[in-house]
Amino acid sequence: MRALRISLIVFGILLVLAVAADRVAVWIAQGEVASRARDSLALEAEPDVSIRGFPFLTQAAGGSLNRVDLGMDDYAAEVGGQSLTVQELDIELNDVELTDGYSSAVARTAEGEGLVAYEALTEAYGRLLEVGGTGFGVEFGYAPEGRLSATLQASVLGQSIDLGEVVGDIVLEDGAIRLEVNEEDIPDAGGEATREAIREQLNEGRELSGLPEGITLESLTPTEDGLALALTGTDVRFNG
Repeated sequence: MRALRISLIVFGILLVLAVAADRVAVWIAQGEVASRARDSLALEAEPDVSIRGFPFLTQAAGGSLNRVDLGMDDYAAEVGGQSLTVQELDIELNDVELTDGYSSAVARTAEGEGLVAYEALTEAYGRLLEVGGTGFGVEFGYAPEGRLSATLQASVLGQSIDLGEVVGDIVLEDGAIRLEVNEEDIPDAGGEATREAIREQLNEGRELSGLPEGITLESLTPTEDGLALALTGTDVRFNG
């Protein structure tokens, strides 16, 4: 009986040590993944990394991980070639295969979410409208029932003047984002030709690019805080 008790105590100690070693290995691996993800994605800071699943050492020995979560406060993307910051970008990577001596990884599937503040969207589209040559700016905001409001602006003697608001639907079509508005809903700000030019600029599809390789935009929804992005992906690659 005494021998059994001693065996159980020894087994318990070994189990605790094994779990502790596994958790230490996870902690070290998460730091390494964060460093490589920063380099691979050209981030200014290391992302938050969480390797899911237990035991980790068994997964690592087999060259694959069940799930890895990445969290980034700010991520630099582009819309229509203009810089656009995506906030609170969280990506869940599933069935991650470690390759090239653990220096690279490929996730079979991925899903994620992020947020584009209206201020960031306004800045990006302001540059797009400037390039388009309409002579007008736009300020985006939330409209009831999940729609997007666009307040048209003009610069007069260095002062920004609001010309009126138009409400439209944000549409994702073939990977491009556009604001669907009717010409007759646009405030009369310089004649039919100007109204048509503004409508064309707002309705023009703009591709959201610069996301991690293999990640695509699935949907976007206006909320009070900004545009909520839903992301998906397959064969998402990270190179160390």
